Amino acid sequence: MNSDDKTLLAIVDEFKRGGWVMGVLGALGMLARLILTNEKFILFIWIRKGIAGGIVGVLMYLSLYGLDMSPMYKSVLCSMSGSFAPEIFESIRLQIIKKLKL
Repeated sequence: MNSDDKTLLAIVDEFKRGGWVMGVLGALGMLARLILTNEKFILFIWIRKGIAGGIVGVLMYLSLYGLDMSPMYKSVLCSMSGSFAPEIFESIRLQIIKKLKL
């Protein structure tokens, strides 16, 4: 597949070849944030927030897929977005609850 092919299969193939690393970077970004906080969390919270960081990292990868940008910057964006995952999910959850109450 050439680099101009933006079909879903091309994106999936790219993800299999190396895009999954962005999910790992997102989870590691969240893990770094948890390590640097003074709050006490139980293991379940660490796992849940790590998974949320990985999901946000993958979503960031998919949104940056066609963008012509240095891979280093893409990886930094994925790990940074992973560290903000709890706030992102909490904001989405509150917006959904707000809309459902109307």
